[in-house]
Amino acid sequence: MKFPEKIRKYCPKCKTYTIHKVKIETSRKLRRALSKGQRRAERRSKGHGNHGRYSKRPISNWKMHSKTTKKYDLIITCSECNKSRHMSLGRLKTLEIVKT
Repeated sequence: MKFPEKIRKYCPKCKTYTIHKVKIETSRKLRRALSKGQRRAERRSKGHGNHGRYSKRPISNWKMHSKTTKKYDLIITCSECNKSRHMSLGRLKTLEIVKT
């Protein structure tokens, strides 16, 4: 999807419609690969034999499938008061900011 670089939106601080600059929000740093419970399960399941509930593969490995799209968030900044806020777009394959 192509999205304009500047859009006219309502600014709650100015209480009027103004031109807003649009920027794609960069994703945050991800947490470590394994959670505490997963690390504990791996430690307990070392060795030989049946490990009870730790013998089964996690549901994410055999039931769930990865998504083909990504959710996008935009940061829009008012040109009058420079106040920023988030604007959420749904799932999109690609998002491109174009100059208008």
